[in-house]
Amino acid sequence: MIQHSTSSKELVDLFVAWLGVSFAFYLAFSAASLSNASLEYILLTLTVPLLVVGSSFVLHELLHKFTAQRYGFWSEFRANYVTLGLSILFAYVTHIVFAAPGATMIYGPNITKRQNGIISAAGPLLNLALGGLYLLLYLLTLSLLTPLGGLLSYVGLYGFAINIWLSAFNLLPIGPLDGRKVLNWGVLQYVAIATLPFVAAVYVLIFVFNVF
Repeated sequence: MIQHSTSSKELVDLFVAWLGVSFAFYLAFSAASLSNASLEYILLTLTVPLLVVGSSFVLHELLHKFTAQRYGFWSEFRANYVTLGLSILFAYVTHIVFAAPGATMIYGPNITKRQNGIISAAGPLLNLALGGLYLLLYLLTLSLLTPLGGLLSYVGLYGFAINIWLSAFNLLPIGPLDGRKVLNWGVLQYVAIATLPFVAAVYVLIFVFNVF
């Protein structure tokens, strides 16, 4: 059995990736450009992305890690500072977040396609569940005509959108994304896992961001 561990390198990489992804989502969702925004506005609108991404991206990666460790594999997150910087730049230019801050590395003998598929599916499915919880928060606080109610409904809608986006994006069956490993596990497994996140992502694009 491989020893479970969390190194200082992993903690630093998770922290930097958390900050970077939060900033990318701020750039993508913020209505004001950095050149026109006041310092107070920037600090205020950065707070919600930091909190939401902290409960979305970080937990996504940690669930990959803990699931891999349950199989007895070594696993730690490693940031990719090049792709993280490109994600921030892309979000600034296009207002679209391609969250590629790094990946949870897994090592162990004889990792099967099923094990790799389950480990890979764990993160996106967690985001789907978190998206449902944030949507519930939004619906429960939408009718509260108070400053706190408005803030909570905003957090709920923001959290719903971010988590659904993270779930669907990571389940794309391309490159090193989780979806590729889930598809390698099996087509039926991929369809069963990815259908709801993709449908929810289309809903977010149409009704939350009014893309179409």
